[in-house]
Amino acid sequence: MAEPVKKYRANCHCTAYVYEVNLLEVKTGLQSDDSYCYKRAGVFQCPQSDNDITFVKGDPATLSSYSFGDVKHQFCANCGTYLFRVDSKIYVNLRAFQNLNVWDLDTKGIDSASPPPDWSPPKFKGPEPPAEIEGAKGIYTGGCHCGAVTIALKTKPIDSTYKEPVVECDCSICSRNGYCWVYPSKTQVTIMGWYNISYYAFGRKAWRKTFCKVCGVPVNNYIEDYDPAQIDEIPEENREWAASHLDWSPVNVRVLDGVDMGELNITRINGSTLRAPFYVNP
Repeated sequence: MAEPVKKYRANCHCTAYVYEVNLLEVKTGLQSDDSYCYKRAGVFQCPQSDNDITFVKGDPATLSSYSFGDVKHQFCANCGTYLFRVDSKIYVNLRAFQNLNVWDLDTKGIDSASPPPDWSPPKFKGPEPPAEIEGAKGIYTGGCHCGAVTIALKTKPIDSTYKEPVVECDCSICSRNGYCWVYPSKTQVTIMGWYNISYYAFGRKAWRKTFCKVCGVPVNNYIEDYDPAQIDEIPEENREWAASHLDWSPVNVRVLDGVDMGELNITRINGSTLRAPFYVNP
């Protein structure tokens, strides 16, 4: 007896794009071993036909597109949500699905017709972060995939000995973009290519998520250098929290070269239920 097909609903975070897709019940996610999908933390499934995808809102022709080798990656230019991986087939990114937590899925590799092309990390050419860190490994460098945005982080080794928080979160934006966060101070981080960065804010809007305009890779969580007058303008329920985090510059570990994610002591938090306002799926 054939397995029943279910209809799933997915959307980018800002809800500019909403679609429905018919799939067999999702029990397993597919992952690609290419360098782009690593930075994006994509977890996929493949519909039997392109006709199984129906857009409810937004024109898929207007999605931003970034190609690497024979694969095209499509994402929302406003919020950065990665929606589709397209080679000879179209793969939907399960991270954008409503009411589906990819943490609950087993994963296996995508059967690709050809291996991913070689890729060299972008070179960081900016100034060294000014922080002085006792026991620092030196400087980690990295960036987005296309090289338009690069980053340097001065820190202790980010490996199994790293004692600071390394966090994955299931809130509506973190689950969609697959962030893995570390929380250095601003003096530990230098980012080059700000003119190639897009910003996305929601909820309390005290922090803004950044991603590369060209390839869509999420980079960091941007916190303004608010002065006291600006702090006073923040809604009272968010004011203390924003003021106490002004020195932070959270970085997505996936953009750093030389970090083995398998070695890290990652804490998973249920950010989706921690504080209001709570996200409402369209």
